[in-house]
Parts: sequence; C-alpha cells; structure tokens
Amino acid sequence: MAIGALAVVSLCFLVLGGAYLVGSFFLPMGTMAHPGAGFYPLLVGIALICLSLPLLAQSLKTKEMGQKGEEAFPKGEDLHRVVAVALALIFFAVFLKPLGYGICSAVLMIAVLRFLGMRNWKKTVLISILSMAISYYLFAFILDAPLPRGILFS
Repeated sequence: MAIGALAVVSLCFLVLGGAYLVGSFFLPMGTMAHPGAGFYPLLVGIALICLSLPLLAQSLKTKEMGQKGEEAFPKGEDLHRVVAVALALIFFAVFLKPLGYGICSAVLMIAVLRFLGMRNWKKTVLISILSMAISYYLFAFILDAPLPRGILFS
C-alpha cells in the first residue's frame, strides 16, 4: 500500500508536535497567572498533535478504502510561492541570532505578505511592524521568553 502525500505531511506534523511538546518541558512553565517560556510551546505541541492525528487517520482510512482523493500539490506560480515562503523561513532561522528577533520577524512578515499577494507596500510594512511588535511583547514581556536582540541592539 502506497502512503499518500497527506499521510506523510500529517505524520511529519505529528513528529514535529511531539518534538515541540518534549522541548517545552525543558523550559520554565510558570503559572496560569504568569506563564513561563515553556507554556506557549506546550500549547503549540499539543495543538499540532491533536490536529495531525485525525488528519493522519483520515488520510490512511481514505487510502485503505481505495478512494482516489485528489491530493493537490502546488504547481507553477503556486509552487514558486511555497518555495519562496520556505526560503524566507530558512532565512529567519539562520539570521535570527545575528540580526535579532525584531529585524528577522519583520522581514519574514514582509516576505510572506508579498509572496502571498499583498502589493501595497505601506500596508505590508505596517502589518509587519505591528505583528513584530505584538509578538515581541507577547514573548518577551508576557511569556518572559528571552529573544535574540541581534548585533544592532546588543
């Protein structure tokens, strides 16, 4: 029995969720009133597992029943967007420590918004700066997670 692309992707997210969940246990959890750095990764790990398990079961059930569900994989321009967003995420991961969270997250948001079709530069920059500021506040102040400052802000 050949395993479908949906099953492979859901299995990957299941493994990623498990790794994320395990990794969260190495961070301080804090309390419900004052969550620590491990609280959000714990929730993300649980969510990934809870969402990928039914998807994996459904994809395997569909294959067993012999149904030929169309598993659309992006082609042409859509494939270029997927690759561009993946490269933007790789850029974020590689340059997070040297450039810092603020610069990398703003550049990532600009890239993703542009690749997904937002053409207005003013809106793109505004949304990117706002999302960076809100996520920085959430992680640095509410969750007390240490974020890399980068060479410009050290």
